[in-house]
Amino acid sequence: MKHRLLFLIVLSLAMCGPASAQIDPHPDGMSIYFDLGATQFCYELGPGYQPVTAYLMLTRPSTNQPAVLAWEARLEVDANPIVPLPVCWTYTHDGFGWDCGPDNIVGTTTPPLAFTGEATMLASITLSYIGIEVDPYAIFTIGRVTGSTTFPEGPGYTSEAGSPTPCQHIFGAWGTPCAWVNKDNCELVVANNVMTWGNVKALY
Repeated sequence: MKHRLLFLIVLSLAMCGPASAQIDPHPDGMSIYFDLGATQFCYELGPGYQPVTAYLMLTRPSTNQPAVLAWEARLEVDANPIVPLPVCWTYTHDGFGWDCGPDNIVGTTTPPLAFTGEATMLASITLSYIGIEVDPYAIFTIGRVTGSTTFPEGPGYTSEAGSPTPCQHIFGAWGTPCAWVNKDNCELVVANNVMTWGNVKALY
């Protein structure tokens, strides 16, 4: 009962507005959220036409440098809007990638992408639901770029030449989902211990 109550508290925090505290308490987090404050990893669709924008966010950077020079991550979207999914993510601050697909290896322009406090948007993507989809959903997964030698375990960023910084997954395992459209999907996965007890305790 106590576990269920704490889960509901955590889920309610995830569904709150931008004024809420960031969900991921760890340094150098990289994950997908539905707000620029990095507080919402669950999104519930309303009726009718509704665009849903997801943001790839870098949270609580540990570096002493002021900006991101480059970053990389594998970003996968499993979704069923009738409107076709965008082929590419849109990079912040005129970032440029070497491919337009799941594997994103991105450099920034001059000046580089400055950190915006404890949550910095690296990229975004918008899904368009028109309201007649059957059981509409989306599942976002983040993982390591295929064949990466700079970040062999998972995504990461560089804020100083020659000093790559590996990132942490919000739930601890790269290559697993980190954000969901429609609360039922989110509740099911989080309730099945994707969010570990340690993640829950770290919020308080």
